[in-house]
Amino acid sequence: MAKIRDARPQNSSGAYFRLVKNSKLAEILTKAQSTVITNGTELEKIISEQSQLITNLDDFMNKVKSNKITQGSYLCTKKVVKNSRYKMDKHEPDFMIFTISNDNICNLIELKDGDNFDTKKSTAEFENLKQFTEYLAPQISFIVKFFICCFNQDDKDKIIEGFKHRFNKEQILTGREFCELLKINYDDILKLRERDAADNFHYVIDELSNIIEMRACIQQQNREHIEKSEFYDTEG
Repeated sequence: MAKIRDARPQNSSGAYFRLVKNSKLAEILTKAQSTVITNGTELEKIISEQSQLITNLDDFMNKVKSNKITQGSYLCTKKVVKNSRYKMDKHEPDFMIFTISNDNICNLIELKDGDNFDTKKSTAEFENLKQFTEYLAPQISFIVKFFICCFNQDDKDKIIEGFKHRFNKEQILTGREFCELLKINYDDILKLRERDAADNFHYVIDELSNIIEMRACIQQQNREHIEKSEFYDTEG
């Protein structure tokens, strides 16, 4: 997981300042939002580093045709697809997983860190995957399937609801199933990301405690809490 302390937002619309009227707090919120967006990219990077990565899809497919690829699972990123003859503008999935076995399978996967999207986004994700599948399948000697994967959600029914029922259960992968396809360890990835989550928690607490107005507000609330407790003790 990305660290909030490392976030360097390029621009700010001032939206958070208008919400809270405190520049320091607005900065923390802006950095947190930027980190949320970065998390998806960070997850893709971690997965790529632990997988057998295809760096040139055209070359890989030529080797498949020549039976020069050993059995196993191979990962191809969107960037690599875009640089190949199989590109389809704005429809390429986040990942293609090629499983070389007796039955060669190509799984097209859109990877999400979250699991709840509006109807427009859900429909667009489904249509892009469907269209790319129909475009790619006639070109390669693989069984081609497509999936949406919500990496942090184990309940497929919740994923279906989160995507407004655009995907059925057979078109959904959990993060653990996704990692099983690649023969990488799901729990190790979670532990790696949890370490950054702990850092994020302490960073936010430290930054909030340095805001003078925040300290004054907390002190005032504590005084009011003490006064209220003393009042009820006296009444009792």
